[in-house]
Amino acid sequence: MKMTELDDYPVRPGQVREWTLHPSVISAAHQAQRASTPPSYNQESHILTMARLEERGARTADWAGVAFELPGELDVAAFGRALVDWMGWHETLRSGFRRSGGQLHRFTLPAEAIDVSSEVLGTFRDPATLSRFLRDRLDAGTHTLRWPSFVGETVQRADSVTVVLAFDHMHFDGYTLFGMVQEVREFYLAALEGRTPAVAAAGSHVSYCDVERREALLISREHPTVLKWEQFIADSGGRPPRFPLPLGTQEEGELLPQKSLFEWLLDPAETDAFAQVCQSEHTTLPSGVLAAAALAARELGAPGPYRTVMPFHTRSRPEWTSSVGWFVGVGPVEVDLPPECDFRAALPLAQGSAREARQAARVPFFRVSELLGVDFRKAAPDPFSLLSYMDLRNLPGAQDWNRWNARLLTRISDSGKACLWAMCSPDGLYLFARYPDTALAATNIARFVGAVRTIAQSVARTGNFTPAALHQVPSPV
Repeated sequence: MKMTELDDYPVRPGQVREWTLHPSVISAAHQAQRASTPPSYNQESHILTMARLEERGARTADWAGVAFELPGELDVAAFGRALVDWMGWHETLRSGFRRSGGQLHRFTLPAEAIDVSSEVLGTFRDPATLSRFLRDRLDAGTHTLRWPSFVGETVQRADSVTVVLAFDHMHFDGYTLFGMVQEVREFYLAALEGRTPAVAAAGSHVSYCDVERREALLISREHPTVLKWEQFIADSGGRPPRFPLPLGTQEEGELLPQKSLFEWLLDPAETDAFAQVCQSEHTTLPSGVLAAAALAARELGAPGPYRTVMPFHTRSRPEWTSSVGWFVGVGPVEVDLPPECDFRAALPLAQGSAREARQAARVPFFRVSELLGVDFRKAAPDPFSLLSYMDLRNLPGAQDWNRWNARLLTRISDSGKACLWAMCSPDGLYLFARYPDTALAATNIARFVGAVRTIAQSVARTGNFTPAALHQVPSPV
């Protein structure tokens, strides 16, 4: 499944119907008692950052979602039943927060309190007008500081319907979104056929938040992960590392409009060949992606070592494998390449750093920030630039994503940081990047992604990459 912006996912015109929680659910939420379970560290930081921005008179959309098609005419009653049952299945979608005195207080509704309503908003004939309309409705329906912060849109035609579901970041991570298409489709088919959905058991993200908080409070200032982050931040100039090439930004925490770039790196056969090279050096494909990024930075003239932040899932218990929620930690990565290092020599260095980062990601970054006495999210949604890797090939429904015209949709939030996602899908390995909308950032992001592609293709086709192979890539601007 490709990761893309809504503007790059053509939705054929048709009748738009919007799906939201029924007014009775909103009323129940207003009356719900305060729950004892706190937000996760990610949720708390995200919500309070958005609140700070609103106090400054600024707002940046920060949602993502999925789009896919269903054949034929939509059964409105069955789709509504599917959404109700699906939200009943995942507690985080029935849970929200109220702010009071800088604190967040959770409320959670029982599954039987959930109901949905839908409204036809109009029929559209022009794709560009439809795309703008959907974007505006999704922006409005996913406001971080309102509940619910998710919304659905269906676009009905004579032969099919496009489903678009969007959520504020507090409710999802990458695995949530990529697994969502298969699961929502199954709930819909089950509603049509009058049967129980055949879906995996899903533990509660609300329970995960409680576990995360209790375990994190046991971490002290002298914990090895806290000390590792402290050194890493000091080595990066007193803040988490920036993208290795200049982006044309002026100051830390800038809220700049962003652009995105999607690039295929390898086709399926090349991806397999690339993975085999990694395995021959007793490393893994994600380590290969990290090694390629470190080599790209060096070959483009960035000062070493290569530093970035990598996300890792924290679904450490079996019951969380299929859960909807934000199960992510991050770890610091530093890859120090010796002169004239080739790809095979870079692999174990990348793997060693990634292993240490995965270990560090078990401690929430914002617990580390708390212990270090700093807040890296005071002014903007992104505390750091990052490089993420996900293998999507074995997720439920992956082999059918193309047939369903399924996409992961991301709304590009305002930020001065550059973030990259490497995705291994059934169609190959691709890289999605978002970056500040400056001429310098556009140039250097394209050069960096191009260098990673050149390195990956060289490895897949020849078994290695040596520095001489990238002489055609010019020095950074």
